[in-house]
Amino acid sequence: MKLSRRNFSIAIGVMLAAAESKSALATGSDEASVAGQMVSTTKFMKKGPFKIGVSCGWLAASWVVYSRQYILWAAEDHKADVEAVVFTDAAFNPGKQVSDIEDLLRQDIDLLIYWAVDDKSVADVLKRAVEQGVPTINAYGSFVNAPGTISNAVVSQRRHGEIVARHLMEDLGGQGKIIAILPIAGTVASNDLLEGLDLVLKENPNVELLNVSYGDYNRSKAKQVAENLLQRYPDLNGIFSPSGNQSLGIVEAIDEAGRMADVKMSPSDELNGWVKWVVENKQGGIVTYPPIVGKVAFDLGIKVLKGEPVPRGEFYEPVYYSPSEADKLYRADLPEDAWPGPLPAAFLPK
Repeated sequence: MKLSRRNFSIAIGVMLAAAESKSALATGSDEASVAGQMVSTTKFMKKGPFKIGVSCGWLAASWVVYSRQYILWAAEDHKADVEAVVFTDAAFNPGKQVSDIEDLLRQDIDLLIYWAVDDKSVADVLKRAVEQGVPTINAYGSFVNAPGTISNAVVSQRRHGEIVARHLMEDLGGQGKIIAILPIAGTVASNDLLEGLDLVLKENPNVELLNVSYGDYNRSKAKQVAENLLQRYPDLNGIFSPSGNQSLGIVEAIDEAGRMADVKMSPSDELNGWVKWVVENKQGGIVTYPPIVGKVAFDLGIKVLKGEPVPRGEFYEPVYYSPSEADKLYRADLPEDAWPGPLPAAFLPK
């Protein structure tokens, strides 16, 4: 299927950002060095067609729904090599994810792609998978350097949080009082995003973090949380929220409180509804978090099964779009919960 000119240009931009990130990762020089190492995969080489297992830590957010669709697109690209793709959903339950992976192994899968609710909880079962000859590919937001993970296709949550925070600090002029509304408490995503924010706060001693709360990637809950915090902190100057879905609820709360003029909103991801808000209001901004990593993970996995060497990590560097540039991403033909990118129309979520 042919890509539209608009989608093709977005895809090229994402690929260039990914290539640039390999040479200059901001997640730490040690991590960058390890990620760049090539892994020999000859011990995993086997004849197809292959049965692919995908352990989803959750499928309750639009980003992971799109990542799933990118995996299905990749499976179509490799259809001569693919017998079946089996998905499981742990629904944010670390214990269930362990059971899901064990069940997939009992189904004699050839490859496991996963995104973890909690990296530590699944470390042992992933190690057992590799020992059984089933290679594993991490497809989310934290680079994993452990025996149970052969390769990674990730957009660093830590780096994403750092870039979001830096642009919020710029909008605040390096001083003021802020709150953070993160996704789900205790998850890898929230912990890494907070690390990114903390890094930037250390460089901005005149910015005070008053509160850390959680919006569960949910627009309604994030709005309610923001309403309460806006009342609690009448001198609030800014809100850190990297999730576009949460941010849509937060800006509703700010607007209804009559405080749009004095409370700065951080950039958020490229969720189409958030991009539309930025375009219309000329505030905030975009820091991309492309779900195409699902396809990248699948492509890496097929290479492993064919015995081809792969890097320990394929990183996609988040890209910042200012409010004046947001129209480059906005897709008026797609719903608010869509993620602009190169995904063909046949694979868009129904």
